[in-house]
Amino acid sequence: MIRKILLSALVGLASIGMGQVDPDRTVATINGTPIKGAEYYRRMEFLPGVGKLMGKSFAEFPPGFLTLDRLFTEKLVTQLAKARGVYPSDLEVAAELKARIQDDPNLLTNWKASGQTEAELNEQIRYELSQFKLATFGVTITDQEVTKFYNEHPTMYTTPKQVKLRVVVVDDPNEKKAVEGELSAGKPFADVAKAHSIDVGRERGGEFGTVPVTVFSDQMSKAIGETKIGQTTPWLQTKSGESTNYVKFLIEDVIPEKLSPLNDHLKRAIRRQLLTDKGKAKNNLEQEMVEMRKKAKIEISDPAFADVYKKYSDEYLKEKGG
Repeated sequence: MIRKILLSALVGLASIGMGQVDPDRTVATINGTPIKGAEYYRRMEFLPGVGKLMGKSFAEFPPGFLTLDRLFTEKLVTQLAKARGVYPSDLEVAAELKARIQDDPNLLTNWKASGQTEAELNEQIRYELSQFKLATFGVTITDQEVTKFYNEHPTMYTTPKQVKLRVVVVDDPNEKKAVEGELSAGKPFADVAKAHSIDVGRERGGEFGTVPVTVFSDQMSKAIGETKIGQTTPWLQTKSGESTNYVKFLIEDVIPEKLSPLNDHLKRAIRRQLLTDKGKAKNNLEQEMVEMRKKAKIEISDPAFADVYKKYSDEYLKEKGG
């Protein structure tokens, strides 16, 4: 039903969103053909096949509509944060940005490369902090609780043992014999893999990468664990549809499991997780947002678009029990 409502109102939506877009700006080119701003933003606003789940069904909504709905949500969140006295200050936003850059040194560079400004990133962080502070309103976590949780859940902060591997995969027993013969003759494993393997990594000499042992089946994990660095595993069988493949690994390196130290970075992550978990039991931000939606005075200038939003809002509130 919602999809039909939206499709009938697309003409009414056409007057929204293009006022501040430079229609002549070249967004990208393909084989020398430019894609201009007018085409790009227009297509992005009404791109088909995009939508969201409403209850148990998927409803198609143009991206322009979803963007406006997202903006409503963001404004309501920040309004509620101000009303509660937890609206993030500039200092809090700056501290959060600094912490995120420590986690990802390329964060700001990649953000700006996408065409967005640092000011826009700060506002995104302010919104996310508003959400977090509302969801954890009235909840505190002590340093002792952080340490206690870390000590009681070491496996959560332990990197499992990893192995650096090369692999050769064949689907013919005769190829197994050929591989064994060449390895016994001293031919490098990488050259053997290039000559015989059917795996996608054959051109890279059978490179499999460095992976946790937990990604393998019990049979493979046991075989890899019993094989020393520089040696190869016995042949292992795997099924690929109706056929049987034969797999042999070369163990290039073993990286033991490692418990991450309880440094400031990890303390911050644990504290935020504990705050979030306790906040879920104490607060119901989703229901508060439903109530905010019900009380909000939303005015949309285009009549057709306003009618679409009214019907969408009714479905949303019905789904949320509002």
